[in-house]
Amino acid sequence: MWKKIAIAGIAWFLPTLAVAGEAAPDSVAGQASEDPQANAPELAAQIKGSLDGEQREWFILSHGNDSNASFVELGDDVTIDITGFMDEEAWDTQEALSISLTVSEEQLVSAVVIHPLGTSLSPPLYTSEREGSDEGGVDVTLTHYERTSQWIHVAGKIEGVLALQVELGEPPSAEESIAIDVEFDVKAQKIEF
Repeated sequence: MWKKIAIAGIAWFLPTLAVAGEAAPDSVAGQASEDPQANAPELAAQIKGSLDGEQREWFILSHGNDSNASFVELGDDVTIDITGFMDEEAWDTQEALSISLTVSEEQLVSAVVIHPLGTSLSPPLYTSEREGSDEGGVDVTLTHYERTSQWIHVAGKIEGVLALQVELGEPPSAEESIAIDVEFDVKAQKIEF
């Protein structure tokens, strides 16, 4: 009987010890780590800010080689597609934030931001695209762009107004819009065909 109690005690103690070891900060003799991300939780929101006056966070989800932050090369252009989800575990399109960036020679040449209202990326949705209109839209600024062969680390800021597009083929209405002011810091994975 004592063996069973000892085994049960060890079985309980080891996972507790492992969790405590993982949570311990990476520091030496009470000094803080030089890496500001070292003490951060493993899964942090990669897109944060306000949408329609509310503070929100979106998470980039991945499963194996399937990631919601990816890029493809088209000649000299690199297109980075990012979709952030409100739930850190579920791939639920409703309330997601989708960002598409086109970069050429490390300079941003175009950007589209979409906030779907339903369960798909089809209207009704809020969009930064304004065909034939010079008013409204968003300003996207890149603050960091770093490329390796299989990854791109991109960070930046999105500010402006997203307009409501009610139906496919109809232009978005600048009269029905929401303000956006978010920052993103994302690692995108290369898609191989």
